[in-house]
Amino acid sequence: MEGNASPLRPCDDGVLIELRVRPGSSRSGPLEVREGRLVLALHATPERGKANREALRLLARMLGKAVSELELIRGTASRNKTILVRGISTQEVEARLSAYITIK
Repeated sequence: MEGNASPLRPCDDGVLIELRVRPGSSRSGPLEVREGRLVLALHATPERGKANREALRLLARMLGKAVSELELIRGTASRNKTILVRGISTQEVEARLSAYITIK
């Protein structure tokens, strides 16, 4: 979306994705890019790590990666999260996510 910074940042191990999650939604899926974060709706509630696990599973499925290749590195108890996706380039992430949502 125009006017929004990309939620993707390259790093040595792969790509960092800045997320904003909305737990307790009626269904799970990507919503938009807003204020430099990929916004994900999550059906899971934010209790005992359920929403975090669902966010990782959803993102892994969208990227065609194994959940073990993703790591929640910041924001375990926050709606704002940073996910590390190992072994992939920023361009690959953009291409894979473009099937679901406009990143730029």
